[in-house]
Amino acid sequence: MKKEKRKILFIDPDSKTLQMLRRLFYHTKYNCFFVQNEKDAFKILKEYDIELLITEILIAERNDCGFLSKVKEKYPRIIREALSDYSNKDRLTKLVENNSIQLYLLKPWNNVELMNSIKRTFQLQDIMTNEELVNYIDKMESLPTIPAIYQKINEMLVKNESVEKITREVEKDQALTSKILKVANSAFYESQTGSIKQAIMIIGLNNVKNIVISNTLFHGNDINRAEILWEHAIITNKIAGYIYKKIMLKKIPSEYSSTGLLHDVGRAIIINYLKIENEKIDVLLNSNPVDLKMRMGYEKKLIGFDHAKIGGYLLKRWEIPLPLIEVALFHHDPLNEIVVNKEIVKIIYLANIIAWKVLKPNSKNNVIDERVIESLEIPKDKFYKKIDEFIESGLEY
Repeated sequence: MKKEKRKILFIDPDSKTLQMLRRLFYHTKYNCFFVQNEKDAFKILKEYDIELLITEILIAERNDCGFLSKVKEKYPRIIREALSDYSNKDRLTKLVENNSIQLYLLKPWNNVELMNSIKRTFQLQDIMTNEELVNYIDKMESLPTIPAIYQKINEMLVKNESVEKITREVEKDQALTSKILKVANSAFYESQTGSIKQAIMIIGLNNVKNIVISNTLFHGNDINRAEILWEHAIITNKIAGYIYKKIMLKKIPSEYSSTGLLHDVGRAIIINYLKIENEKIDVLLNSNPVDLKMRMGYEKKLIGFDHAKIGGYLLKRWEIPLPLIEVALFHHDPLNEIVVNKEIVKIIYLANIIAWKVLKPNSKNNVIDERVIESLEIPKDKFYKKIDEFIESGLEY
């Protein structure tokens, strides 16, 4: 049977932009629709099984994101992207952070890059909708649901609620406030505060949301293993920030600033919800948590899927922003051509290995693939020297 063309809906009030897009996609394998307003967009959405929606930010933000909220509510499986020029980058980032869109594209676009981005987006979608994976996860007993406070914070962000109101909501959960303070007072933020409001302002609401997720998943009956994973997540996040600031000499994008906290959620799920399989894996590994290649091999053999795919799928199911999904899914495979957010995935790959070396310094496993360092255009000698200095300093910078 001939496979049906994948359907894309472009929305832009500028007719010239739509004409350029129409010419670009005329002889492609995609079935594309082009409209200038929300009313026509909903007509197309109602009639056709659209998989990807790409909208200009002017429409995306109209009526306080009402258009995207309606799309998300009525057609939750559609991938939502925004399109705009660089002057709107902060607004685009905000749309990612409040889950209105999964990613964004910048004008003027490069035709090849635009095509590759769409191709990778669909490839990623195919991985996350793998029927065997979906069925397996859905049959798991006591699978955690997205925390109510996460949804509440998202709703408050969309409504532009004050930090004071969000703080009062967060303070209802003592374990959560403790973790937020711990992250805020880490060396990464160079802060010493006991105020949860001040901590939230220091680390940002996007980080708070990700700590909410980690607080749900890195918590279970096996406290010791969960605490090791949580400590590893914090160190990974800290090292990622250090690589950006001190080695790459650039500011970490706000949408990436806490991706290290969630890269290993699949491990947490296996520990807390697949206890029998996890115990067998531990026996086979002789309780060594660091040999990642062997661990993933045993996970595939005993579970059918490794922790990267399990974590990526759960974050996708919870509609967590795409950079976080990709980090969970590809932090052991950063050079995979499917990856859209390549830079942060590569950096978390490096930070993840270094974090285990910090926690388990005597382990000789997990050698860094130096092609990843080279692809980031970092001199290898500089990278290793800076990392050694960072570890010797006690992760203080």
